[in-house]
Amino acid sequence: MTIDEQAPAESVEQLRERIAADSLTSRRDYLRLAVTVSGGLAVGTAAVASGLFHRHGDGTAAPKLVAERLEPGQSVAFSYPGEEDRAVALRMADGTLAAYSSVCTHLACAVLWRAGRGEQGELYCPCHEGVFDPRTGQVTAGPPPRPLPRVLLEERGDGIWAVGTLRSGQERA
Repeated sequence: MTIDEQAPAESVEQLRERIAADSLTSRRDYLRLAVTVSGGLAVGTAAVASGLFHRHGDGTAAPKLVAERLEPGQSVAFSYPGEEDRAVALRMADGTLAAYSSVCTHLACAVLWRAGRGEQGELYCPCHEGVFDPRTGQVTAGPPPRPLPRVLLEERGDGIWAVGTLRSGQERA
């Protein structure tokens, strides 16, 4: 065997060794990463399913003045039960008072009150054309997967007060 015949075989072997040494992730490292990420997802899923994280409608909060009064067709934005929880109170044309979380159940966009739409108005999410019934909070159009969480209101002599919350689709006991 001449030197010229040995050189290509040695070059190929050296190239393979360099590539193996330069490999960023071994099979063992990849498997370790996959198991860690899967475990993290499983723990996160269990935490969400068990209700570990705050959701609108959890617990009770102190009553909060929403507005002194609302005329038919008017709405007011407010925070309840916490300062980070956005909500909207509205009075429909027939005088019915209602309030809901103003965070869309689809992708958390802002929900707006449109009094001039239909017989009783509508709660509308402009991000993906989601529409909610103002009497029940139920989805009437678009992609939202569940109704809006309800904020319980009381009309007193000194104004309209938020007094509690219900989760999506939960009825008052």
